[in-house]
Amino acid sequence: MTHRARVEAMLAAAAAQHAALLPDLPSALQASLPVDAQGITGAIDLVGEAAGLTDAERRSLIRPHAVNPAVMHARVFGGAPLAEETVMGSFVDGARVRAGALITLAERIGGADLGAEVNALLVDHPLPLAADGLAGVPALRAAYAAQERAVVSIAAALDD
Repeated sequence: MTHRARVEAMLAAAAAQHAALLPDLPSALQASLPVDAQGITGAIDLVGEAAGLTDAERRSLIRPHAVNPAVMHARVFGGAPLAEETVMGSFVDGARVRAGALITLAERIGGADLGAEVNALLVDHPLPLAADGLAGVPALRAAYAAQERAVVSIAAALDD
């Protein structure tokens, strides 16, 4: 199986899991989970491993996820409800972390040309502002879709 096919399968499986999860959740919680980065994050790890990155190097690509607004809110306030801005800020921060990881991987695998291609794709689909709250969901979904296309492109470069 090619790297591209493996990444596409990971993304599809994650999307299916996310879609299956939502109907069982209360509507307020559904609204706070507009996207799911499990597939992208897993694909980044898979592509990083295929590119020869060590475990430590792959972990360093996604380590900043540990300090997003939702995580920090939980550490301070426990299970208190999150404001829309905190929810959106968490998704935006996670997406920024993944964008950096994707550009790093693209440059490592395909050099400056692939790095520039991935960067341009991500820039063309900017993230919303955290202050947009859930009104930023359409832009967030577009940015996540761009990240999925980016990781598929990187995987395809590995196959080439």
